[in-house]
Amino acid sequence: MGRVHQHQFHLMRLGGLVGLVPLVGFLLLWQIAVAIHLYPPVLLPPPAKVAAAFALYGQSIAGNTLASITRVLIGIGLAFCVAVPAGLLIGRYPALDRLFDWSIQTFRAVPPISLIPMAMLFFGIGDTPAIVLIFLSGLWPLLLNTIFGVRGIERTMLKVATAAGASESLILRDIIWPAALPSIFTGLRLAVGGGWLTVVTAEMIAVKSGLGYRILNAEMTFRTELVFAGIIVIGAIGLLGDFAVRRLRQRACSWQEGLNATLD
Repeated sequence: MGRVHQHQFHLMRLGGLVGLVPLVGFLLLWQIAVAIHLYPPVLLPPPAKVAAAFALYGQSIAGNTLASITRVLIGIGLAFCVAVPAGLLIGRYPALDRLFDWSIQTFRAVPPISLIPMAMLFFGIGDTPAIVLIFLSGLWPLLLNTIFGVRGIERTMLKVATAAGASESLILRDIIWPAALPSIFTGLRLAVGGGWLTVVTAEMIAVKSGLGYRILNAEMTFRTELVFAGIIVIGAIGLLGDFAVRRLRQRACSWQEGLNATLD
C-alpha cells in the first residue's frame, strides 16, 4: 500500500511539472527572437539581462511587490467580509434576491478600471483608491458565486431541517455555509485574479508605489529589462495566489473529494 501511495505521489509531482512545458517553450521563443534581432534590444532585452535586473533592482522590486500584495489582501479581504454574508442571505431569501437583483446586475457590469477617475476624485492619490477598486473587483464574483452556491443546495435537505425544528441560524451555519463553500472558493479564486489585475492598473495611475507604478516608471525611462522583470513578478504572484486559493479550497472542502470528478 505504501508503494502505491508513493507511486501516486510521484505521478502527481510529474503532472504538476508538465505545466512548466509551455513556460519553457515561451522562454525559448523569447531567446530565439532576441538571437535573430526580431526587435532591437532596447525593446526586447535578452532573458539574461532581465535576470540581471532582479539582482540589480531586487530590493526595489521586493518593496513594490509587497505594497501591491498588501493592497490586494486588504481589498479582497474586505470584499469577502461583505460579499459572502450578503450572498448567503440573498441566496437564502427570495425576497432579498428580488430586491437586489437588478442593482447587482447593473453595478457588476461596470468595470472597476473605469472608476479610476472617480476614485481619484473622491479619495485622492494613494492606497485608498486602489483598495476601493480592488474591493469592487472582488465583490461581484464573490457575491454571485455565493448566491449560486446557496441556490444549488438540495431543497429537500433544507425542508427536512426545517421540519425537524432547526433554527434559521443553525440552518445557515451548519447546512447552507458548508454546502456553499466550494462555490464561495470559486468566487474567491476569481476575486483574487481580478484584484491582482486591478491593482496593477490602478498603480499605474492613482498610486506612487507598487508593481504597476514601477513598470510605468521603467517604461518612461526605457529600462525595458525592468518592465519585463515586473511583468514576470506579476505573473508569478498571480500563479502563487491562485495556487494558494486552490490548496485552501482542497483543505476546507475535503469532504467533497470523491463526490466530484475533480477538485481543483
